[in-house]
Amino acid sequence: MVFRIAFLMVYSNQLSDVTVTETLNALWLGLRISLKTTAFWTAFSLLFATCVGTFWRKWPADRIRVVLGSIAVSVMTLLFMIRIPYYQVFHNTFDIMVFNGMKDDRQAIWQTMVEQYQLWPRFIGAVVLAAVCIWVWKRIAQTKTWQPQRHVRLITAATIVLLPVFAVFCRFGGGFSMDSGVPWESAARFKNHLLNEAVLDDGQALYRARAMHKRANETALRPITVAEMREAILRLGGNPQAKTIDDAFLRRTQSVPLARKPRQVIIILGENYAVWPLLPEYRPLGLTKTGERLERDGAYTYHFLANGNGTMTSLNGFLTGLPDVGIYSNYVMGKNGDVDQLGIAPLMKQMGYKTVFWYGGMKSWQDIGEFTRLEGFDEFHGADEMSSQDGKSSWGVSDEALFQAVREYMEHDDGMTFHFILTTTNHPPFAYDVDSKGFPREEVSAKLPPAISNNKETVDQLGHIWYADHVMGLFIDEVKQMEPSALFVVTGDHAERFNFAADVSLMELSGIPCYFYGDGLTKEVISPDVAGSHLQIAPTLAELILPTGSLYESILPPLMKSNRAFNHRLVIEDGVMQEQKNLADEEFKAYIEAARTVAIWRITKGNNISESE
Repeated sequence: MVFRIAFLMVYSNQLSDVTVTETLNALWLGLRISLKTTAFWTAFSLLFATCVGTFWRKWPADRIRVVLGSIAVSVMTLLFMIRIPYYQVFHNTFDIMVFNGMKDDRQAIWQTMVEQYQLWPRFIGAVVLAAVCIWVWKRIAQTKTWQPQRHVRLITAATIVLLPVFAVFCRFGGGFSMDSGVPWESAARFKNHLLNEAVLDDGQALYRARAMHKRANETALRPITVAEMREAILRLGGNPQAKTIDDAFLRRTQSVPLARKPRQVIIILGENYAVWPLLPEYRPLGLTKTGERLERDGAYTYHFLANGNGTMTSLNGFLTGLPDVGIYSNYVMGKNGDVDQLGIAPLMKQMGYKTVFWYGGMKSWQDIGEFTRLEGFDEFHGADEMSSQDGKSSWGVSDEALFQAVREYMEHDDGMTFHFILTTTNHPPFAYDVDSKGFPREEVSAKLPPAISNNKETVDQLGHIWYADHVMGLFIDEVKQMEPSALFVVTGDHAERFNFAADVSLMELSGIPCYFYGDGLTKEVISPDVAGSHLQIAPTLAELILPTGSLYESILPPLMKSNRAFNHRLVIEDGVMQEQKNLADEEFKAYIEAARTVAIWRITKGNNISESE
């Protein structure tokens, strides 16, 4: 309970709209759910100290109880110290991102922890705090144990009977069933997100992470019959009688293509390029002037979702054309030479382009260098072969250096080329000298709204948002001068990484923009009112470039034909973003499930459908 209160105090600036009654209710629910964690730790002492000591008088039960209690205190103290920066990054206490991070670049994560999140000072603090807590625990443990002198048998019998009852009471979090107790699934009972996360202690948060990961795997690896597969194809508008997934999702372009076929097509997938700086309440900060210009001079939508909750899960959507289903397809697909034709690289090759992938990080990260080649890219270029005057962070080179490498490549390229650019700068440890690049720190600090804290760490992050947008704009201008026909698509890999000082809407927290910019691209071509996701960028490019009536492959429709969207957790319908668990539209639910069914089949069983019948 002490750690729970401390957690609320650390992030108290997010409780401005919370009443005292709500806070007390959250603490009460937290006290009840913590019975689960307490029972877990107590069980060790009960088993290895009390039970054994009951039958063996010489057993050092008190010493064992102190040691086990000290271990419990140390572990929970360390978890609490980790919780603080974890919540700052992911806006949750421990969740499925714990497991996703195990597949990430461990060296880069380690450097980020050391440089950005003060690993060693926090660790020393955890040791000192744990020592204090252990001292308090030992004083409590010295309390004389009460031993009955009368009615011993009656008390023993009552204990034997009541102990399992109390264990059940703890198991369900202060109740005798899932409905009367406080399981983690129903712990979020408040409008304020911080209060909901405070209900869970760190033990229950880790249990939640494990349960979510297990459920995701079970869902992703569930058996699918051919009949289910064909029904899913039909629901998505495909051909249920096709023998392969590629054939099942053949579409014909219906739009009039651009008057001039672009010689260079460039997708920029910006690290943490979120929509919130472009919303009215934040736009005066001037963090995304390039985004504002693309909005004014091109086609765009802000009703847009990332494919996944992280860079790789989102990128996998582009590379495979499949929605995120909890399987890291970059470690599964393409190993047998079976290139997924739903991915963006095969489509661009079909349209006559050489395909080149650019990444500001290392090619070893998430096996990205090999996987992009397996999924159809002709070339891959990463930070391993780039130099940067600004130096390199733990995640790669600066965006400026990345764009310079792409631009130099273009100067010697006279063919038709598709460039996919994945940036890295707007990512912890936020260590670039953005002030030297022109970031107006004082001006931004003076305009901060209540939802954004005015401290150096936060403003540094705002500076990296500004820098990433700024150098991207310079790159776009230079390429347009070199090749006026160039077509640009700009979007973000994900949002949900900025630490707001107050609860904000789902749109502010999770939304990303999507821009199409180039000759002939206007709001009449793609309306700002459309809704979509990463998976719909490829079919939209097909509609913009291929002659009317041309064949291409895609599970989902192009943006011109889309008024709703979904990803791993969220949906957009009728212009409103919400969590899928709150979606009332049963037809849309079935549509989403159909897309996931196809994705699971394609990842785990391959392209062929008929062979499995």
